[in-house]
Amino acid sequence: MRMLRLALISLLWGASALANCVNLNGRSYCAQPGGQAVVHQGQAYCGAGACVSDEFGNLFCSPYPGGGVIRARGSFYAGPGLCVLGPDGAPHCAAAPGGGCEIGPGGQPVCAGGSTATPAARAQLCQ
Repeated sequence: MRMLRLALISLLWGASALANCVNLNGRSYCAQPGGQAVVHQGQAYCGAGACVSDEFGNLFCSPYPGGGVIRARGSFYAGPGLCVLGPDGAPHCAAAPGGGCEIGPGGQPVCAGGSTATPAARAQLCQ
């Protein structure tokens, strides 16, 4: 019986770690799987993917579950996977969902599934 309780506690703890929730004023707000929930300027925002803010307090998120977001040339860009800046300052995001990008030996970005970059979306209030 003790092992069963321990297994149940471990399962519940693991599930809450994957939920990506924030608590605001005693209420929990959770992003969809692969998304990010953040408290920003006193409000709870949920993005489909990663979120970042600029120096003016604007919050931008990737519209792709599990996707990355990056600032390049004064704007925010997103993709289905992680993002990097190329040597020329251009954004490069992995086209493969959840894929990675890295700077290769020649200094050029190498991304899983190829490279893409679409405009990031303004964050939406959590429901």
